Amino acid sequence: MTTPRTRAIVNPNSSHGRTRHNWPKMHQALEAAIGPVEVAFTDAQNAATALTRAALHDGVDLIIAVGGDGTVNEVVNGFFHPPTGPDNTLIRPQAALALFTSGSGGDFRRSFDLPLDLPGQVARLARASDRPIDIGRLDYTDHDGQPAARYFNNIASFGLSGLVSRRVNQATFSKRINSRFAFFWATLRAMFGYQMPRVRITADDQPPHELGINTAAVCNGRYFGAGMHFAPNARPDDGRFDVVIMHDMTTRELLRDPNAVYHGKHIHHPKVLSLTARRVVAEPLPGPPALLDVDGETPGRLPATFTILPAVLKFRC
Repeated sequence: MTTPRTRAIVNPNSSHGRTRHNWPKMHQALEAAIGPVEVAFTDAQNAATALTRAALHDGVDLIIAVGGDGTVNEVVNGFFHPPTGPDNTLIRPQAALALFTSGSGGDFRRSFDLPLDLPGQVARLARASDRPIDIGRLDYTDHDGQPAARYFNNIASFGLSGLVSRRVNQATFSKRINSRFAFFWATLRAMFGYQMPRVRITADDQPPHELGINTAAVCNGRYFGAGMHFAPNARPDDGRFDVVIMHDMTTRELLRDPNAVYHGKHIHHPKVLSLTARRVVAEPLPGPPALLDVDGETPGRLPATFTILPAVLKFRC
């Protein structure tokens, strides 16, 4: 009987480069708990996707994503053949994904109550079992105006969040303080001068909504933006998206209770619309463009279609 193989896809630059320094200790702890762990290090954007595909073609059974939410998203994309057509085909359906969080956000792990400290993560992984989770597919327009597609495991959003993520990824000093401050500071900067796009949103066969968008999020997980509890009712294994739309709010309304979104209280606001759907179509109306944010990255803009792939990926947690 063949011994199952495990490979860690490690982003050494995550957590401001601390992963590079801490990895030997992390690797030793992992191997002591679960046995041999092969290693591949990323060296460029989207390298984790290519390294994951190579590992799966090589017969690896468990892929551990080591980094932040951006690294996890790249690894998830690597589980699939490139989405050049309508098919969504896994390279190795029996393989599983696991997380070892070492990044600036760690939002996806929050939906599973996974620990953040090294001993806690090692202990949890040592006793973990596989469970099927949903994955989202996003068909969108890239920055060159060309059609593109990718997968997302946590949350894909558009509007103010897209602008905020762009600023966070460009940040230096604020990210060195902590990730929550970086998102808060980027949000404040983005709010002032933000030109609200108008968008037509259609969820399944429900009547469309034409709204001015502050932030609209198509959610598989519950958290994004370094701890914002944006979709309190979302579950990554229920076969549907929770869609949370903050719309037509003034800057004053957004700033009235900035902590509400961290506690999930924003969903009770009269200008927050909540829907559930398996497929969401977002079409821009005349006016400013709506930028996308996909698990902390900014790949393009609307128009976009979001499609749930129920129970498609094995997640070890």
